[in-house]
Amino acid sequence: MAFTFIASAGNNDDSSGTTLGTTATLNLATGDVVVAWHKWEGADTTVSCAKDTGSPANTHTLGTKINHGNGDLSGQFTYLLSATADTTATFRQTLSASRPYRRLIVLQFRPDAGETVSLDVQNTGSGTSLTPTSGSITTTGTDEIVIGGYGEYSANSTSSETIGGTAATEPAASPQGYSSAWYRILTGTMTGGTASGSIGSTQDWVCNIIAIKSVSAGGGTAVPVFYHHRTQQGLS
Repeated sequence: MAFTFIASAGNNDDSSGTTLGTTATLNLATGDVVVAWHKWEGADTTVSCAKDTGSPANTHTLGTKINHGNGDLSGQFTYLLSATADTTATFRQTLSASRPYRRLIVLQFRPDAGETVSLDVQNTGSGTSLTPTSGSITTTGTDEIVIGGYGEYSANSTSSETIGGTAATEPAASPQGYSSAWYRILTGTMTGGTASGSIGSTQDWVCNIIAIKSVSAGGGTAVPVFYHHRTQQGLS
């Protein structure tokens, strides 16, 4: 198995603001993968995520953002493919404009030694129903983490979370009031899979999915070498 789930951390704040930090620390090893799910309400704005303290900042790469069609609900993944070691790391969500009902859920994974990690594929979804569901993805690797993230307005929490139609795991830091995240570690490809869950009452929601893959650094296929021997006439 190329990935191991290590820990999670999160936080939530209903008041308007621009920054939100995790309340628990993560013990990061060099090369760990960190994925954060962000949810906020109000008009669209820009999110970023980085370590709260210490150097280097371990700044995240932005995933694809989804804005619900009502223009008042947003969700987005950010991710760090190779963290720097830090035994007491906390992460901070920063919005470029003050917004209410902010949520942050951070998941930490560890690839096997010598693995090369990259973003594989991601998709988004939004709707109004009892079953938040992301857009579908088809993965390309045989060792992957796939994560779903959900956010909405009222105090629903997801249940029966799945990825690719198979039960997924919700980490300890989820839910964070009106928002949750869940994951699966895959050892084979997935075709047309979605992240999905159930909620207790019909609501507007956003639901995203992201897949990160790991491959062996020496994972090429050996090319056989053939030798042709010729005996010259008259020579022994």
